Amino acid sequence: MRRVIAVVIVAVAGALALTQSAPIEVRPPDFGAPPPDVGGATGDASAWYCPWVASGALRDSAFNLVSVIDVNATVTLPNPNPTEEADIAELRLRGPGARSVYSGDIVRRGASPGVVEFDDGPAAATTAMWSEEILTGDRCVVSVPKEWHLIGGITAEGFTLELQLFNPFAESAKVTVEAITEFGRSPLAGFESIDVPGRSWLTEDLSRVIPFLDMVTFTVTSESGIVIPTLVLNSETDEASWPGTGQSTIWDFPVTSLPGLEPTLVISNAGSVGATVAIDIFTPDGAIPDADGRIVSPLEPLRIHLADLATPPFAVRVRSNAPIGAVIQAAPEGTFPRTDAVPPEATDDEATDDEDASTDEETTDTTEGEEVEEPVVYDGLAAMSGNAEVHERWLVPGLGVVPGADTSIWILNPSGDPATVTVSPLGVSTTRSEKIVIPGGRFLEIPVPALSETGNSGMLVDASLPVSVAVSIAAPQGVAFIGGVGAG
Repeated sequence: MRRVIAVVIVAVAGALALTQSAPIEVRPPDFGAPPPDVGGATGDASAWYCPWVASGALRDSAFNLVSVIDVNATVTLPNPNPTEEADIAELRLRGPGARSVYSGDIVRRGASPGVVEFDDGPAAATTAMWSEEILTGDRCVVSVPKEWHLIGGITAEGFTLELQLFNPFAESAKVTVEAITEFGRSPLAGFESIDVPGRSWLTEDLSRVIPFLDMVTFTVTSESGIVIPTLVLNSETDEASWPGTGQSTIWDFPVTSLPGLEPTLVISNAGSVGATVAIDIFTPDGAIPDADGRIVSPLEPLRIHLADLATPPFAVRVRSNAPIGAVIQAAPEGTFPRTDAVPPEATDDEATDDEDASTDEETTDTTEGEEVEEPVVYDGLAAMSGNAEVHERWLVPGLGVVPGADTSIWILNPSGDPATVTVSPLGVSTTRSEKIVIPGGRFLEIPVPALSETGNSGMLVDASLPVSVAVSIAAPQGVAFIGGVGAG
């Protein structure tokens, strides 16, 4: 009932509240981006923490590296036996360049979270993991706050939710995990002041701890030491994973869906006061400012089915007057349970779409002598935390790393002015640098051509105005969304 009242309030005063309530000044989460003082080739070193990686009999995975300048890189995989030495791979990456290091070439022993260290920069790392049944990937994390927020958990029937706590440091960590559900905030049973030994990790099946929940958010707070947490969500068709983040007043999602997938937005407010939230949608025809507005109450996670607001594909910006967490999750229609009422106008649109679809089908059936090309439809599960900042330069590693997959780069120009974007291939590529103009309030998908050599390609994106960048990877076994890495 409270959600319905909130929607009514926003419909009347949402836009006014956003214009009159100045955003709270907070330091945005430094998630998957070089340190703030790395605006160019400054020579700063960095370490990237990658919590969800596994290689074994069924799974393959890769650490994807990219750098603007020449760097030495070290990939370290801690040994699950604390008495044994870690497995290490060292390489020289000539910049600007990109390269993927397959974890199975280092060691195959199942779960293998790792650390990628660069002696120079700007440089960045992501991961990808795949098998015959799943496909997933993440940005690695460069910052390590004392409190993490993990948005978008679900333990309803048909899902399995795991929490991975990775401690890449020598000292032990002591952390407390709290769950935020429709019943409020409470410590997670068995996760109060738990110890995570140095250079090790814990994986817990949350579906058994708190089953049958349509929506749950977690906070991971360090009492001593630091861990890198991530959520791993399995459906009947695919797997999605996303690391914890901080909170921000702005979240950008350049990619939200692929053909066959319905995009949903999950928002969580871990503060003490309600957050007035606006959702801007960017379609191929232009922006739809304030496409939706909500008052997100503290400790009440909310899922919004974005296809009720516009027809995918589109990009999304989430604006709030108070710090919130947000994540995009996409899957076939009906995968995620509804936690909010469908707007009446959405029902009318769906009826119109059904009529149009019926008309199109009849037209196709009556066409003779022509082959009808079946549209590509993906069946998978993808999740991604948003970009909390826009940048004029982005690093995009890991293109073409998954054999047989379709890869695209997505660029969002949230400003009102056109942005000139130069996309330069790094490493092995079949293309040359390309200059593109993206009108204000639009997004652009750039498909990546098939590579002659997989696993050694990336992109450098330079723009005349700050933009936001992400990557989609799609194959018959699943899909993955991975945020780009801002570099100044």
